[in-house]
Amino acid sequence: MTQAEDDRIGQSLDLRRLRKGVLVAVAIGVTAGVGVAVAIDGPAVLAGIRRLPFSWALAALALSVLSWLGQGIGFAALTAEGIRGNIVRMTRAFLGGDFPALVTPFGSGGIPGGVFCLIREGLSAGEASAVIAMHSLLTGGFFVLVGLVAAFALPIHSASSSALVWAGFAGVLAAVGGIVWVVLNPQRATHWLDGVLSSGLVRRVIGVQRAGRIMLAAEREAGEFTLSVRALMNERPGAVALSFASLCSSRILLIATLLVIMYGLGWRGNIVPLVATAIGAMVLSIASPIPGGSGAVEAALTALLATQTSAPLAAAAALLWRGITYYAELFTGWAVFAHYLVAKPRPGPKRL
Repeated sequence: MTQAEDDRIGQSLDLRRLRKGVLVAVAIGVTAGVGVAVAIDGPAVLAGIRRLPFSWALAALALSVLSWLGQGIGFAALTAEGIRGNIVRMTRAFLGGDFPALVTPFGSGGIPGGVFCLIREGLSAGEASAVIAMHSLLTGGFFVLVGLVAAFALPIHSASSSALVWAGFAGVLAAVGGIVWVVLNPQRATHWLDGVLSSGLVRRVIGVQRAGRIMLAAEREAGEFTLSVRALMNERPGAVALSFASLCSSRILLIATLLVIMYGLGWRGNIVPLVATAIGAMVLSIASPIPGGSGAVEAALTALLATQTSAPLAAAAALLWRGITYYAELFTGWAVFAHYLVAKPRPGPKRL
């Protein structure tokens, strides 16, 4: 992809649609949050939220921000430059690339968004695709491993909650299978992408010219994508292992964020089911057809936490956790992605 092509794509993206995606996700989440609070006990839930000391809220936010850094390290480990001098750039690319995932069903915008942001940081389209594919595969692998454990460890007392957790796990497992297929069959995946981009619906949404440019870029970069993925899997296993460790650390920090919130609210219970609850909530947020899991995660997390504490405290913790993790990243990622749309790309490409 040339710089001129990249500039035209950036200029053709509509910031108004970007804002609409944010507004939809926030509106769903706020509506669900209000519904949860009203259904349980509005005044008690609000009192629970106000009960969290500022220092504990600040600590929870710090852990959430550190989780972004863990994802940035995971990205950096997969690039030719490695971690040294590259963490800030790759953390920025993660935030910008993850933003579309937070405002699209099943996080479908995450892969193209991540590729776009990595291209802006100087990687070629093929290299960026390889990094995103590997990172997505490692993330899915993490959730397959811990999601199954969480599904069995959760103290679920209702059939509906159990169905939600297992549906989320099945969704992640299906996503991992799809990513593995793409990694093993990049040429067939490119042909499939061409078919999708040729559909009338997609062309109406993203435009005929942009769809055509994406198709040409995908065909041109297919060979490089194959070589890059093989290099990562076969020639740089240490980089893959470091990336996996970093993204695991990132998710652990998000789990710790819920622990901090619960402790700040005065909860003192069994940590194991609480950790499983946090994992289940993250699995649901990824597998949910609702953008970012807005609404579904708030309701499900409240139901799961209510098996371990009072309902008002559970609702307060769920809403605080979503605000500190999901919405903080949503608005930060929005700002970063908007910057990428107007900023000049870094010189590249860099080779894996």
